Amino acid sequence: MKEQDELLAELFRQHGASIYRMCFLYLKDHHLAEDAVSETFLKAYRSLSSFRWESSAKTWLVRIAVNVCRSRIRSPSFREQAQAQIPEPHRPDSTSAQLEDRLWICQEIMALPRKYREVILLYYYQEYTVKETARLLRLPATTVAGRLKRAKALLRTALEEEYLDEIKRTDRPGTEDVVPQ
Repeated sequence: MKEQDELLAELFRQHGASIYRMCFLYLKDHHLAEDAVSETFLKAYRSLSSFRWESSAKTWLVRIAVNVCRSRIRSPSFREQAQAQIPEPHRPDSTSAQLEDRLWICQEIMALPRKYREVILLYYYQEYTVKETARLLRLPATTVAGRLKRAKALLRTALEEEYLDEIKRTDRPGTEDVVPQ
């Protein structure tokens, strides 16, 4: 039993932050993400003895976390709660404009339908391959590749539209003489 405790503690040290980030991106709330991480590691602890080590421990934990997040999203209490705003990331070496761009992109990703959002999160944020993502989501690799392609197209369209709207709203200096009165 002590070996299991130590193994789980090591898995948490290695992968806890990554699992938390994924849960937060899924659930959009810090408290819900913390609860999901706790539930993930509790489920992992309960089934640790039956884990066959055919995949990496991280892949196994991510699969558990995805299932936990999906269950939470389907729950009636989740629908009743107000969605938390995504906080602006703090990067000391980034300019304010870069931070705004990252926040804007993150908000657009979170606005995607779940099936597109989850492949983006696993592929780009968790850095899984298409095959690994397919295994985690129990989907054919071609489906994952198609969803990634569609998600990128949706993001491109949303970001272009928002960018064009922003240009239209902004008074650009030096255009006064060009615009007819």
